[in-house]
Amino acid sequence: MILLVLFLIVALGIGAAAAVALLGGKAVGRNAQKQNQVVAGTPSNAPANWFGSHEPEAKLHRRVRDAVAGLNATPSDDPAMPEIVASVEREAITLDDQIVAASNLADRLKPDVLASLTSAVEQFEDITGSLITRASGLDSGNVQSELDALSERLDLLAQARAELDEGPQPGTAYYD
Repeated sequence: MILLVLFLIVALGIGAAAAVALLGGKAVGRNAQKQNQVVAGTPSNAPANWFGSHEPEAKLHRRVRDAVAGLNATPSDDPAMPEIVASVEREAITLDDQIVAASNLADRLKPDVLASLTSAVEQFEDITGSLITRASGLDSGNVQSELDALSERLDLLAQARAELDEGPQPGTAYYD
């Protein structure tokens, strides 16, 4: 009888531990997905393993995410800021999607595309830095032209990636 009671106590303890581990694992997964979002509340196409990865694409993804987070954490009394921030967030999602797409390119094609994306991320960080400065009341400059230039650059990168996707397929002959 005592053995049966001990067995039941151990079985219940193991079951409780398993339940806690399962719930904890789900919470960690949800937290990782949330931390991976470039724009809060908008799911990212970035792989979950980019959260702590040292791959160049993952680092670019986190730089974009951090730039947006910094901008969103900056209070502003400027009535134009919400619209500008929304525009920046749209560009951030576009940029992040291009980073994700670049991660799927063949290794021989990645260096040039990653160099262009790195430059675009630097430009994006400069824009968000300018906006943070503006929101803080330290500068009243207009960053719309910078946003337009970034948008144009992202469009060109998307076109270049599309051309790469439409290029010769493996196993087919390519003639000029």
